[in-house]
Amino acid sequence: MLCRQGALIAFCFSMTVILSSEEQSQFNDATPYSIMFGPDKCGSIYKIHFIIRHRNPLTGTYEEKHARQSNADLSDYFTDHMTHLYTLNLYPNNTFEILIDQTVINNGSLLKDMDPPVMPPREIEDPDDTKPFNWDDRTHISDPTVMKPDDWDEEAPRLIADPTAQKPTGWIEEEEPFVPDPEAQIPHDWSVEMDGEWEAPLIANPACANAAGCGLWKPPMVPNPAYKGKWKPPMIDNPNYQGKWQPRMIPNPVYFEDTEPFRMSPVSAVGFELWSLTGNVLFDNILLCDDLMIARRWTEDTWGQRQKPGVVERLLFATRKRPWLWGVYIFTVGLPIILAISFMWPDKDYGPPDQDYYYKKCDEPQPDDPQDAENNTGVINDGRNT
Repeated sequence: MLCRQGALIAFCFSMTVILSSEEQSQFNDATPYSIMFGPDKCGSIYKIHFIIRHRNPLTGTYEEKHARQSNADLSDYFTDHMTHLYTLNLYPNNTFEILIDQTVINNGSLLKDMDPPVMPPREIEDPDDTKPFNWDDRTHISDPTVMKPDDWDEEAPRLIADPTAQKPTGWIEEEEPFVPDPEAQIPHDWSVEMDGEWEAPLIANPACANAAGCGLWKPPMVPNPAYKGKWKPPMIDNPNYQGKWQPRMIPNPVYFEDTEPFRMSPVSAVGFELWSLTGNVLFDNILLCDDLMIARRWTEDTWGQRQKPGVVERLLFATRKRPWLWGVYIFTVGLPIILAISFMWPDKDYGPPDQDYYYKKCDEPQPDDPQDAENNTGVINDGRNT
């Protein structure tokens, strides 16, 4: 199945429903099916569902069996706005494979990796079995030989007032640290019936501006050296420990064997069960067959023909997960270009090639021009003229 995604995907459910051979005149959420398979995006959760509808041979009822989700990161498939191919392979040995773009992202067994399991357990816990009243399943117990010391005071507080603390000099106990604002006025729309008695907001007491503090002074609290807390006896291994109790196992009365869940109800149609919050999500090219080689050849002839990007496209696609590759690309491509320009650019010190004074750095030394030698005969190293 191909899923071509356009704008930002916000669909929360998308399933390919392989319908059973029962009546299909009314297709709805209650229509019987054999397999459900497809992508599911809800918020930041990305899943690929594979569900089979299994019939209990004892009761004749049907129950959904869900394949366990893999740990693969599927976020890129739902957010890259690209066309993707979702594939489910079922094999006669009751194994399955789930692929996206021909890459296996989940596989397992219909007998071992479905939830709930296809076959119920052979044995179950006896619902009528109860733990004996004298069963001791405590691994550790309090040591009965240790008694609380006589001088252990459980009532001693954790913190006490610091006995060494003294009230700072200049502390004014007669003044409150905050007083009502004398300039505050009752709002004109204040209603005693609706708002209650009006009280002026509190401001810092001006009398305490230069004081060490105001109000009732209390010494700071410090840990109590006599504090011990509630006494508890030490724990020891329980000599009567009998282990964790479990009810006895009995044969499962609803047990059945179905070693071939691969053989499902015959298929008569294929449909879509969609719950989408946005548009621009298209599905096409559904193939259902019993020959793996046909499926692979069809994939190569259809989806595969559109999934052969060039070298540049593959390099750009790789930067989506590895942005640091941009630095490698710039260094790899940019450095040769810079070096080529630096070697090919003409050096203005040597002039254009059509002039007499043009020569290359690698040429042999040239003789001095006679006129230049005559003009420079009066110049010596100390800068004075002779």
